[in-house]
This record gives sequence, structure tokens and C-alpha cells, in this order.
Amino acid sequence: MIPPVKRPDGPEGQPTELKSYDEVYAELPLLHPTPRSWAELAASRLPEFLADHAVCEQQVAMYGLSLAGYYPDDAELVERAAALAAEEVQHFRRVVAILTKRGWPLGGRRKNVWAQSLRARIVLGREPMTKVDRLLFGALVEARSCERFTRLLEEIDDPEVVHLLADLGPAERRHWEMFYRLAGRNTDEQVLAARFQGWREFEADLARGLGTSPAVHG
Repeated sequence: MIPPVKRPDGPEGQPTELKSYDEVYAELPLLHPTPRSWAELAASRLPEFLADHAVCEQQVAMYGLSLAGYYPDDAELVERAAALAAEEVQHFRRVVAILTKRGWPLGGRRKNVWAQSLRARIVLGREPMTKVDRLLFGALVEARSCERFTRLLEEIDDPEVVHLLADLGPAERRHWEMFYRLAGRNTDEQVLAARFQGWREFEADLARGLGTSPAVHG
């Protein structure tokens, strides 16, 4: 186990400590925490975790672009989704660079049962709520990724991967908040909260069956 990671991004270049897992989890919309046993498994099988991580970054980038395609008249959504896709591509390249440098294989396309089950909950053909559902789906994907990266930081002592996760965890938190804010632009606050609660409970039920593979959402 490693001590809190210090990053040189504080005031006047002073290092700051990353938030603890408990602090991060308390700020996320998740209702079921990832067990530490998953982090221990992923830490012991980093090549598999990173290969899956690369695929996840690629898929989120494509999802961002798909949102821009679904709603081309929503200028703010298009701009935010395009920026998200560009950022996720950069994350993808960082993970691929680590894998390549170490001679570890890249992951190909694979099933993500958690994400597929979550995405299947989107009700199609019922705009504007279909858009809201697509955004809430994105919010939960990013929130769970943030939580997983933070949990894994407790268990690894690989400096390069620590640096990667220390950067990407806060980015995923920012992304889930962006998705939720976009979902709420034209939706009554109470209606949105109630709809999101349904999503949160559904995701928690799915998450209770996870933790058995080193994949990001495994």
C-alpha cells in the first residue's frame, strides 16, 4: 500500500495530497462501493487492467462523438461532447504508451456486461427524456470509473500507473458532473433527481455482482 500521492499542482508549485477513497466516494453518486478485493486483484494483474482501461477510454470517446451525432442542434452538448472525446483519446494514448513501452498486449474489443446492461436501460424514442437518459448513463460510467481508479490507487506502488490514475480519477469526476449538468439544463430539478435515483439504484444492483475480474468495470 502506498501513502497519499503528492502532485506538484498546489499553490506556488507546492505538492497537494490526493483525496482519500472515502472522501472521493462520498462526493460521487454511487450507492455501492467497490470492494478492496477488486483493487487487490487489478493491482496483481496490471497488464489486463491497463489493456481493458485502454478499451474503455476508446469507447467513451466514441460515445461522446455519438452524442454529438444524436443532437447536432444542441450546440453546448456538441461542444462538450467533442471536448470529452478529444480528452478521452488523449487518455487512450497515455494508456497505450505504457502498454507498448512495457511490451504488454493491447486489449481488443470485448464485452462489458456492466456497461451493456446499464446502457440497455436508456429508453429510446421518447425525447427529451431519451437525451436525459443518455446523459445520466454517461454520468454513471464516469462516476464509477473515478471510483475504481481511486480505489486502485490504494493498492499499487507502480509510479507510472500511480501518476496515470492520479490524473485520470479527477478527470472522470469532472466528466460525470458535466454529464449531469447537461441533463439538467431543461429538466425540472426534482424530476431529474428522481430519474437519476432510479439509475443509481439500478447501477448499484449491477455493481454488487462486480469485483471478480481485473477489468475497469469487472
